[in-house]
Amino acid sequence: MKHHPRARWAALVVLIGLIGCNTPPASPSPAATSSSGGEASPTLAASASAAAVLPEISPDPNISGTLNVWIGGLAQNYYEALDPEFAKAYPNIKVKYTVIDYGGNADNPGLYQNFQLAVTAGSGLPDVVSLEDSHLGQYVKLDALADLTDKVTPYLPFLPGQKVQDASKDGKIYAMAIDSGPVALYYRRDVFEKAGVDPTSLATWDDWMAAGKVIKEKTGFPMWQQAKARNNARTFESLLWQQGLGYVDASGAVILDKEPRIEQTLAFVGQTWKDGIAADNEEWTDPWYAAFNKGEVATHPGAVWMSTFFKSFIAPDAKGKWGVVPLPRWTTDGSDTANDGGSSFAIPAASTQKDAAWAWIQFYTGRPESVMTWYKASDIFPSLTAAYADPYFAAPDAYFGDQEVRQFFADLIPSVPAATVYSSDYAVMNASLSSAIQRFAMGELSAKDALAAAAQEIRDKTGRS
Repeated sequence: MKHHPRARWAALVVLIGLIGCNTPPASPSPAATSSSGGEASPTLAASASAAAVLPEISPDPNISGTLNVWIGGLAQNYYEALDPEFAKAYPNIKVKYTVIDYGGNADNPGLYQNFQLAVTAGSGLPDVVSLEDSHLGQYVKLDALADLTDKVTPYLPFLPGQKVQDASKDGKIYAMAIDSGPVALYYRRDVFEKAGVDPTSLATWDDWMAAGKVIKEKTGFPMWQQAKARNNARTFESLLWQQGLGYVDASGAVILDKEPRIEQTLAFVGQTWKDGIAADNEEWTDPWYAAFNKGEVATHPGAVWMSTFFKSFIAPDAKGKWGVVPLPRWTTDGSDTANDGGSSFAIPAASTQKDAAWAWIQFYTGRPESVMTWYKASDIFPSLTAAYADPYFAAPDAYFGDQEVRQFFADLIPSVPAATVYSSDYAVMNASLSSAIQRFAMGELSAKDALAAAAQEIRDKTGRS
């Protein structure tokens, strides 16, 4: 059974009680696009401001209301830790949390389906909703979210540009960032030492491939885990994101079968199967977890939230045995990071309590002291870059051999390329690409034909060119 990482994490938070009780040839990257698949918001340029000052929050005690806040997949405990302070600042605003798995389960259809039904019906909507960036675009496109441009704009110098891009349409911004997913290469220290390979020598993916063959020969272990018949395309998306690529170009047109680097990247993944340096284990299954925990795999290109999962439930017995380095580059002057995941808070357009809703969002995501409270409790990496000055980021992490992992990922944030992985049709695109990669992995189609099949299916289902 496939486990979505956030769904698994929701159960974990409840159990352990985190609070209280609780490459290819270089060519120009496509221009950044908005979450709806059109031109990127011009306001993204503001994120480069050098003389920015974090907005001061001056609570208005006269704002009143009872807010229904939907939290997707994540237990509300770490937000509730801030509730007493929020109540002092806004004594007339009451907050009710509803926690719903993003993807749903046997007893509940999930946040996205519930939210979609409420949007369609025009009733039963929350006042604040958390949405994964991968799905944010579909609600922006539906005009289901309130325009927060004036509210969020003062924070642009302190938010990753990609986060704002995913929340934007036609120059307007519809969500406030919560957490980000910068990507790096996790590596198993003991495996590299046994093979006599220096992890810092993996400057390019060609270096990584060559090291993988040495590690397999010296240790018998694969370089990474990459499922064939059950591939979910998530790692492949990160490899595209690293190159400033994705499913579409700046106009929203599908490029899976038009951009040569995409085919070359899929061929690279295929070569790891051919060379025997990829383990055919499905993500979020017991064999996948066991390989990480037992040290039977050398590396994993993953987002910052994987560090949380390693420590907590994937490889809790591997303290001191994992490290992290930047992603190998595709070209000597290419990017050494990408993004995977992240979420944002939005206010439904139909909410009658927008002032109270924004007061809550701003207090919980726009203040470094608030952000640090829930970050220390949850280990979910914050988007507000002003928080990165906190000494907590520079503290060594014993699990990662006293490496300053939090600071490492904070330093990657400015280098995350703008990319076109997420859009209003992401769910359809990911499903089509996953199926195509599976067919390629099983030898049914060539890399070129697999991408052509995925591209055409996406065009047929979405109406894109």
